[in-house]
Amino acid sequence: MAYNELTIDFSQIKKFQERWNALPKKSEYEANNYLWNEGGNIFEKQIYKFMPRSNKDKSKVEKAPKVHAKDVESLNKIPYNLGIKVQTNLKPSSKDFGYLIFPDEGRGKHQKRKGEQAFFGRALETKTDEVADGLLNHLSNKIEEELQL
Repeated sequence: MAYNELTIDFSQIKKFQERWNALPKKSEYEANNYLWNEGGNIFEKQIYKFMPRSNKDKSKVEKAPKVHAKDVESLNKIPYNLGIKVQTNLKPSSKDFGYLIFPDEGRGKHQKRKGEQAFFGRALETKTDEVADGLLNHLSNKIEEELQL
């Protein structure tokens, strides 16, 4: 998977469009609200779950971080209109958690297992349906609230 992106299959798009039309003027706000909060948290937790942890002795690696990226908040959620991007909480020049600059490529000077680890892509693949269903349920709940008013 070259790019990590959320895709919704055709049957879900029809359901999504029906709910979107049933909630005029508020559907975009509610979709963003869900994706930026609950949807982003679902993806972030799954990425942490799949993130590999090195067993290497940190004292032998020069300038190695004291903690592992899996144990601290090493990811950022960046919201944009009708989407969320989860990326590493680093600057490219940072020496801490340098292996997260290109996380799916599996780069690393001291890495024993060569090749892609794809923990971002795997997290996206396993949680796409859950987030899409959650978004549909969130919009349905908001439609019911509007009807009760």
